[in-house]
Amino acid sequence: MAHTIAILSVIPRLSYHLRMQLPNLTIFDVTPDKDDTLSNLKRADILLTDCDLFLPYLDKLQSLKWVQTTWAGVESLIPNLKDKNVNYAVTRFSDEAFGLAMAEYVVAHIFNFERNQKQQYENQRNGHWGRDDKISNHRLIHDLSVGVLGLGNIGKSIAEKLKVFGATVWGITRTQLKEKLDYLDEHRTIESLPEMLKQCDYIVNVLPSTPNTLGLLNGDMLQNCKDRGTVFINIGRGGIIKEADLVNAIQQRWISGAILDVFQKEPLPKDSKLWTLPQVTISPHISGVTRPQDVAKFFTKNYQKFIDGKNLLNEVNFHVGY
Repeated sequence: MAHTIAILSVIPRLSYHLRMQLPNLTIFDVTPDKDDTLSNLKRADILLTDCDLFLPYLDKLQSLKWVQTTWAGVESLIPNLKDKNVNYAVTRFSDEAFGLAMAEYVVAHIFNFERNQKQQYENQRNGHWGRDDKISNHRLIHDLSVGVLGLGNIGKSIAEKLKVFGATVWGITRTQLKEKLDYLDEHRTIESLPEMLKQCDYIVNVLPSTPNTLGLLNGDMLQNCKDRGTVFINIGRGGIIKEADLVNAIQQRWISGAILDVFQKEPLPKDSKLWTLPQVTISPHISGVTRPQDVAKFFTKNYQKFIDGKNLLNEVNFHVGY
């Protein structure tokens, strides 16, 4: 059976890359928020879409069989889908390229923090030949214990790349692992989170936003890091910790720094105290940028499974939350 694929997305040239992968299929772009958006979407039985653009049409497309999102996080869809009677599958975008990009972000920021790259940039601006403190007396990644919160595709990629540099890698998941990961030195389930926080020099959060992860690090949870002077890296979702609790953890010196790419509210408000703390590094949710060629490649792999009647990659469980 020939399938018709609609693309509802702001990602540039996504349809071009998809046609390059699947030249024999009917693929067309749909412009959001137009009078004919809904009628055009009804022509398709498969939809490739950004989550926010799909929200108005969740229960209006009776011909849909499968929705592939361009986002790794689907928390905006879950509350609206889990109680609706929909007949289509929903899959998330998360692949090797995405994991590699976020692994690069983590390795780069650990490198920069350990060698006090901020101070080196300042020294260069001032023409100062400085070798003080961490600039010359720094730890290598090999010397560090790094904990990864969440071992999906992205978390596994980060753990694997850290092991290449010789780190002692801890991983934590909601349930026991079904496979042995050679690049993982220690594994714990979420109940053992305090133990992991006490043992790691860096904690990297890549957990999705679900009822089980929301506020996981709230309150005084990060107090477990104080003897180690842990650095917190968040590239998962901002909801894992309230901003006030994170600021308090920094000011109380429970953690020695925070590298933040995601926040409770985005863009991060200008009056946020996080902007002013010297121990904090902020980036604008760019640790893993969605590229059209990667989405097209992943979609093509999933489409083959779809037409073969096999389980789709990254199919969303509405009740679990990802």
